[in-house]
Amino acid sequence: MNISSFPQPIVDRRDVMPALTSAPRVVAIGGGTGLPNLLRGLRPLLYGDRASTPRDQLVAVVTTTDDGGSSGRLRKELGVIPPGDIRNCLAALAEHRGLLADLFQYRFDSGGGLNGHALGNLVLAALADVTNDFARAVELAARAVGARGTVLPVTAEAVSLVAALEDGSLVRGETAIRNAGTKIVRLSLSPEDPKCLSAVIDAVAGADVIVLGPGSLYTSLLPPLLVPELAEAVSAARATRVFVMNLMTEPGETDGFGAPEHLRAIAAHVGRQLFDVALYSTATLSPQTVAAYASRGAGPVIVSPGDLETLSAMGARAIGLPLASEMPPGTIRHHPGRLGAAITAVARGKLGAWRPPTRSARPERRRSRA
Repeated sequence: MNISSFPQPIVDRRDVMPALTSAPRVVAIGGGTGLPNLLRGLRPLLYGDRASTPRDQLVAVVTTTDDGGSSGRLRKELGVIPPGDIRNCLAALAEHRGLLADLFQYRFDSGGGLNGHALGNLVLAALADVTNDFARAVELAARAVGARGTVLPVTAEAVSLVAALEDGSLVRGETAIRNAGTKIVRLSLSPEDPKCLSAVIDAVAGADVIVLGPGSLYTSLLPPLLVPELAEAVSAARATRVFVMNLMTEPGETDGFGAPEHLRAIAAHVGRQLFDVALYSTATLSPQTVAAYASRGAGPVIVSPGDLETLSAMGARAIGLPLASEMPPGTIRHHPGRLGAAITAVARGKLGAWRPPTRSARPERRRSRA
């Protein structure tokens, strides 16, 4: 795929790098396990002990296409927006992980109809039924668990993933796509044009930095960008836009992908290369853990010197830091503290990123209608 076929970022910020004098406003987009991990790293840095820090200092925009496990059952039986990824983000933002936040994560392991359900999923489903407004239900749950930050579903409409595979078949549903084991050629939403929450658009317009990732490229990161209004808002944003590279490839989704292939896949779906910065890990991984992942068909995402040149030609500045952790042993995850520190450093212009000259140049933030 020719990288020149995609428009470059609207504003070239490489020569404009003033430091922020206050904590940056961050919008983090994604789902799965990657987004809560990032939120755990950002929350103490953006809020600390400052009770006056506004809740929208950190905004999580969460994908809503999950159709497996507890979320999938509630979606099928009650017609509710799948709450699992949102529940995990609320727990990650809970300030002191009190009893209520821990209860939100409690999962029933018996009880017939309750077996497998997380309590927080049931609470969110109940609040959505009582209020008839899923975004309002998330807000009420956030206040109940003491979340520092704001969690927003990308859309309040029921949407499903549809994948066109290399063998010519069409697969519907996130779980089926994960299990297909065939290269994904094209991903879409059904319905194709869901409306983005106005609060999400406001948050993107007012952000200092927008982060996508880490997470599964096709089932966590691309789905929110397939909501047209969000992709357009990110493209037009005055924020520094950061893509956090996954540490490992994913069988059936990103086999053989390096750093440029991740950005190309996103650009192919949204029609534009969106990101100013590509953040990747330089940490050395233990051979034993890498071998264990290899037995499951996954391998490290390698960033070669040639990849650095390719990323630069695509308009993305590559920044490598030792972000990977093997805690708990046998797993490879981004270290929340290191990742959060890297994002805030990028926002402050401390890692070679570029920023707009003034906050006043951004569009006025609209009042939320969500």
